Amino acid sequence: MPKRENPTIKDVAKLAGVSIATVSRVLNKLGVVNPETEQKVQGAVAKLNYQPNAVARSLKLNRTRSIGVLLPEVSNTFFTEIVEQLEHLLSPKGYALLVCSSENSVDEEKRKLSFLLERNVDGLVVIAVSDEGSHFAEVDVPMVMLDRKIEGLGRDVIISDNRASAYEVTCALIDEGRSRIGFLGGDPHVHTSVERYRGFVDAIEERALVLDERFVLHEGMTMKSGYTLMEKALSFEDCPDAFFVVNDMVHIGATTFLMANAAREVRRRMAFASFDYLHYAPLLQFCHYAVAQPLEKMANRAVQLLTRRMEGDLKDFPSTTVFQPSIVAMKDREGSASNGTLPPRFNKEFS
Repeated sequence: MPKRENPTIKDVAKLAGVSIATVSRVLNKLGVVNPETEQKVQGAVAKLNYQPNAVARSLKLNRTRSIGVLLPEVSNTFFTEIVEQLEHLLSPKGYALLVCSSENSVDEEKRKLSFLLERNVDGLVVIAVSDEGSHFAEVDVPMVMLDRKIEGLGRDVIISDNRASAYEVTCALIDEGRSRIGFLGGDPHVHTSVERYRGFVDAIEERALVLDERFVLHEGMTMKSGYTLMEKALSFEDCPDAFFVVNDMVHIGATTFLMANAAREVRRRMAFASFDYLHYAPLLQFCHYAVAQPLEKMANRAVQLLTRRMEGDLKDFPSTTVFQPSIVAMKDREGSASNGTLPPRFNKEFS
């Protein structure tokens, strides 16, 4: 039979001498075809260079084998590492990811959500921009909210214990003898930021320290925010020599400003405690304590939940899973590198 430009499943069945249903069973790996027949079908597929029509299949099955992932920004390494984990877990299950950035904008988040739904994704993993979540209320596909929580939304949620971890690393700074500690970065409409600030305040109040509101700088979650906020803090002559930093992007921005502009004496005495601990964390030389979130466990739980929901299992819906991060001591009280750091994930091995 001469090769056609766009062979069909009917052509494969004719060449292999089997029924269309048999070809379908082989292509979908249902495991109910004897090895000899399967070999004939695979030979016909190869000879004809047959490519299954994913669009037609999705229309027939009402499934696209695609998962939408909605992030606040793709430049944030924490978010992209989560995507990498999701890809590692979902690809063997036959799913492809459609990843969109909401660019830290609620309006853009609404637009990208519509974009993903119009493409009939089978499920969604969402890291929300803010606490404004009305546009998620009517989503009619399984959805898991990861890293950030929106109160009253009624969806599966997977988060870290941000408040307890922020409290712990702030206490660690205090135990070094730091009595004036600022708070760098944040957004009062972002769940993680609010919880981390609460943990920070818990530590300050428990240890009977004075909180100087001038150095509570809730003005963003990005590298640019970190840069400008560190500059603002150092414009005061009595700037604290320690800060809790709300996330890794703010941390990088603040570190960049210090390295490029601050006097050596300022750099020598500065200490940070921060979320998160990612593969480049040891390079952030002002960080004494970092909160390491269990990315692999969070992503694995997200995939487990989403898979169950897509299969119709609504047991314990909506569920909230709270993971306990670990605290990494980056430097000891004298400022020397600590032996307690986690190994960098250069090899990208996943558990």
